[in-house]
Amino acid sequence: MNIWHYVLIRQAKSALHKDRAAYYADLAMTLDDRVPLYSTLKKYANRARQKGDTGKALLYKQILVNSMRGSLANSLRGIVPASELMVLNAAQTNGDESIANGLRFLSETVSKTEKMNDIMRKSLNYPVFLLILMSAILTGFSFYAVPVLEQIMPVNEWPPSGKALNAVATAIRGYGVFIFGGMALMLVGFLYSLPHWSGSLRTRLDRHLPYSLYRDYSGALLIVSLASMMQAGVSLRSALQQSLRYTSPWMAWHVKAILQRLSSRDAAKFGYAFATGILSPDLEERIADASERRDPVVAFVSIGLGSIDRVGKSISQSAEKINTIMLLVCGIALGSMMTGFMATTQELNSAVKRQMQSVNR
Repeated sequence: MNIWHYVLIRQAKSALHKDRAAYYADLAMTLDDRVPLYSTLKKYANRARQKGDTGKALLYKQILVNSMRGSLANSLRGIVPASELMVLNAAQTNGDESIANGLRFLSETVSKTEKMNDIMRKSLNYPVFLLILMSAILTGFSFYAVPVLEQIMPVNEWPPSGKALNAVATAIRGYGVFIFGGMALMLVGFLYSLPHWSGSLRTRLDRHLPYSLYRDYSGALLIVSLASMMQAGVSLRSALQQSLRYTSPWMAWHVKAILQRLSSRDAAKFGYAFATGILSPDLEERIADASERRDPVVAFVSIGLGSIDRVGKSISQSAEKINTIMLLVCGIALGSMMTGFMATTQELNSAVKRQMQSVNR
């Protein structure tokens, strides 16, 4: 394989990853019509070649060869997440009908998960935009507006609000690199802590914003992943053990705690095991209720899919709170800057008028 083909296949893999919900649904429909996977994959490869899409043609050929050598799950390795490979691997042990059901379930799951991912991304965009905007405005005031006023009027004659603005501007001009660098390091540290930091203190912080946003999102994804594997016939304990292969350190800490709780005397109903702080209070209660149902597995799978929509709404509500707080903080900061600037310009105008009146006399 030459470098150009490698690049084309990488692009095709990325495109298939984004559109995998439709891909799963299409494969499920062909299996329902008793069309062998070999025939479907070969048709996809031929169609891509006829359209001149070399990347997709090579990728589908690669998937076709690998699926014939091993399985559909193995052929999609490196294209779809590991959790979805586990579902496919479990589903394909019971024939084409089981594979079709697994593919349909994955298609629905992926579609809903992508919607939740979009909500999460949109929730973070607005606060980041406000931070960048306020930083730009503050930098502009510090380097361009305030120095002009300093040249016209001595700072000791400025009003209190103007002196406060000058102090901030002076700090930014002298130590701006360190201030913004420190803020950037804090942001990086916070983002790094989300998937890596675990323990009792982190569990307490997960109850409050902004950590609760990550907890709700990641906890819902875990439940969806477990529900997907249980739908394919994998036991809860086995699904949790398999999830340890691809989870973050934060989630691994919770999963190990859940496995330990499942081994305790209180594990007759698995709802107790999930009360580690990994789930939102609402989802934790629903899991506890599912463990008391006549068929806990069916209830768990149902809650797994339903949790995406509910958690999506919860994330949107939490994001609105963050956005409101950010908007208030930025509004107060901008109002303070404008108050200091306007008060100083008014004082400057008054000083100019007094000077003109004294000259006229």
